[in-house]
Amino acid sequence: MNRRLWLKNSAALTVGATALPSLLQKAYADPVARQELYLDLSHEFRAALAADALPPAAVKARLGANENPWGLSAKTKQAVGDSLLEANRYAMRATMDLYKAISEKDGVPMPQAAAGGWGGPSKSFIKLGCGSTELLNASLMHFATKGTIMVGDPCYISGNDEKFPIDKVKLTADYQYDLDAMAAKADPAKHSLIYICNPNNPTGNMLPPDKLRKFIDEVSPKVPVLVDEAYIDYATDPKTDCMVDKVKEGKNVIVLRTLSKLYAFAGMRLGYALGKPELLQDISKYTMNGFGLSLPTIRGAIAAFADADNQKMVLTKTAESKKYAMDFLTKAGYKVIPSYANFMLFPVNMKGSELNAKLMNEGVMVRNWFFDGQHWCRVSIGTMDEMKAFTEAFTKVAS
Repeated sequence: MNRRLWLKNSAALTVGATALPSLLQKAYADPVARQELYLDLSHEFRAALAADALPPAAVKARLGANENPWGLSAKTKQAVGDSLLEANRYAMRATMDLYKAISEKDGVPMPQAAAGGWGGPSKSFIKLGCGSTELLNASLMHFATKGTIMVGDPCYISGNDEKFPIDKVKLTADYQYDLDAMAAKADPAKHSLIYICNPNNPTGNMLPPDKLRKFIDEVSPKVPVLVDEAYIDYATDPKTDCMVDKVKEGKNVIVLRTLSKLYAFAGMRLGYALGKPELLQDISKYTMNGFGLSLPTIRGAIAAFADADNQKMVLTKTAESKKYAMDFLTKAGYKVIPSYANFMLFPVNMKGSELNAKLMNEGVMVRNWFFDGQHWCRVSIGTMDEMKAFTEAFTKVAS
């Protein structure tokens, strides 16, 4: 999207916004306010600021933002470095290579124009963004103008009801999405979108894939479903547990992916949405259509997708660190929710904010939540040294 078209769309967004929450109204009217809304949606952004407030030497473990502590792979770094030789040029050709890499990875078609060339973003099953948060934010802004967004409570966006019209459906007793209740409640006259984070953030658990597929088949003809798969790479079988097959079947579903976790692109910023072209086109006016991505990010992503050895290493080390932390917490008497992500959640016996502050004084950053009348601690999975720093600090402050 060029700057002129983006500004034109920005001016048009004020239509129909008067019934929305005040911050969202401001975001429609003012691009600066829209950026403020974008940042407020990014919990990782706020968590990173908290860690950066400490002197570097005082930080023992950054376990509050679900980052990949092992960093970019050697092959990714090489691709990023090599790209600097052509970084003075626009990244159109590299962007095409990225579309192709995602198409091959996820099995969605590349758009073909009549002459066999690039069909353009309006015909694409793939929408690129600066992290999946850009695309999530764009989806929320689009669908919020059309109705209420149904979410599970808690989930990644459930705390944003002062910004977006949100209808919360409580999780089940074992902290899963209550798909039966959501299906029964779904009303196309009221709801414009159903948001499901799978694996869920902050709980870390995951829906049985067949049950989620059945839910999509039943509900998506009435209300679009957005499945946020930010943590799908940590699932037991990402290929079969993901919902990309529903995109290929032409269902009314959007699947979000990010490279911030397994691929360590939290600071490089790259995510993408998968969906039928007409559905993705609806959110295009709220995005840069991938034009905001840098050449090093694009070239690095292509190399990261191809680096299976590094992906295996990260998953192996994540599992080792997770087991260590799980064993510690279980032995200490804490009931951890089964996690299929690079973090885990467990109930604590003090105020979450108090625990956060005490751990921060020990150089350990975690994230606190409060729901179901209970304070919770969410700890990201770090290196083994970071997890040992966490268990030592937790033992000291929680005993």
